[in-house]
Amino acid sequence: MAVDKDALTHPGSATDGDGGMLTEKDLKILWVARTLTNIDFQFGEDILCLERSGIEIEQKQYIERQLLLKYRERREPYQKLLESLRI
Repeated sequence: MAVDKDALTHPGSATDGDGGMLTEKDLKILWVARTLTNIDFQFGEDILCLERSGIEIEQKQYIERQLLLKYRERREPYQKLLESLRI
């Protein structure tokens, strides 16, 4: 996910010109970006847990594919929303 890190580390650069205030659109972008980060983090945790489990490799591969499909399904609407907010 591409996040404008400059805008996150320098909040004044993402302002509407009103003395450093974030716009409603900026806040929505930050909220969606954080939601995507949470989804990414949870997917990473699920994969680590799977890798550490003692189940057979074939089962791990099947579960990993299912986790990836679910991850993409959960992430897609937020990614589209983020792209539409950035226009």
